[in-house]
Amino acid sequence: MASEIRYIFGDGGKPVIGQEVSALGNNNLKWEKTAGINLGLDFTILGQRLTGSVEYYSTTTKDLLYDVALPDITGFSKIASNLGKIKNKGFEFILTSKNIQTSDFKWTTSLNFSTNSNKIVTLTGEDNDGDGIEDDNISSNLFIGQPISAVYGYVVDGIYQLGDDIPAGFHPGNYRIVDMTGEGEITPEDRVILGKGDPAYRFGIMNTLEYKNFTLSFFINSVQGGKDGYLAANSSSLVRDQNNLRWNRISAWDYWSPRNPDAVYARSISTPKITPTVYEDRSFVRLQDVSLSYAFPKSVTNKVGLSEIDLFFSGKNLLTFTKWHGWDPEAGSTYSGRPVMRSFSFGVSLTY
Repeated sequence: MASEIRYIFGDGGKPVIGQEVSALGNNNLKWEKTAGINLGLDFTILGQRLTGSVEYYSTTTKDLLYDVALPDITGFSKIASNLGKIKNKGFEFILTSKNIQTSDFKWTTSLNFSTNSNKIVTLTGEDNDGDGIEDDNISSNLFIGQPISAVYGYVVDGIYQLGDDIPAGFHPGNYRIVDMTGEGEITPEDRVILGKGDPAYRFGIMNTLEYKNFTLSFFINSVQGGKDGYLAANSSSLVRDQNNLRWNRISAWDYWSPRNPDAVYARSISTPKITPTVYEDRSFVRLQDVSLSYAFPKSVTNKVGLSEIDLFFSGKNLLTFTKWHGWDPEAGSTYSGRPVMRSFSFGVSLTY
């Protein structure tokens, strides 16, 4: 149920709270059922210079809980339902290496790597078109044999330029949609599976170097999409009307114009017949954390009555390498969102 102010009776009357059903119930809803295997191995070799763990898992989930899209005429946009079967498998690897160990210098590296994939095996079992193959649920973006995060849409190949052979309903500055069926007209049948929103793999590397009383550490974080993976919508477009002319986004975003034909984003004098969603790979490598500290020797701390004195300087989110157009690829933040915060800190730690 949702509660909001709905009525005011008469001039000067107090507002009255009204309630409405905000979600459609499903009396047939039941628990998910998951079965699977999980294999793991912990190891220590080379005189404890190398330690780590390896894990592999594979699961099958039936009666998956999922919000299925509903026609707007019902008054609701979705309903929680149980759907078919999905397979999920993944691999995780953690390794810690003591690269150098001397009385004055130590260098330790920690590496973590993980990958995960899933695939829809069956949905409802229905074959309404009679082709002998179970039907996909396009309205809910669910496709047999594809991951739950499958991206379905039009293939976009650049932006229409002045002088191009532009089909009816499109204009210079609009996104160019590929006619996948070859019928000479852009229709919903031209939509295909473009990729998936899940990454292919993730990895992180932490290096810690100690020289006498100095300690330097830095952490590199990365998420990679591989082929057609880790996709997110990034397709801002503008139509040159009175409202959009008042915005200053034109100067901040790389929008198309006759003088800027190689732009990233579409901008036209007219709205196209179909406005597609453009997806970009969010793969990135980020220098996420760097820290440098100095621990004062005991000869100094004892004189001032302290057990430890540490000076430290650290920085977060210092560098990000990506082809994503926007502020933050990990969050899928475009230029209309918020940038990832880069921060620096300096401090003194005193221990009595």
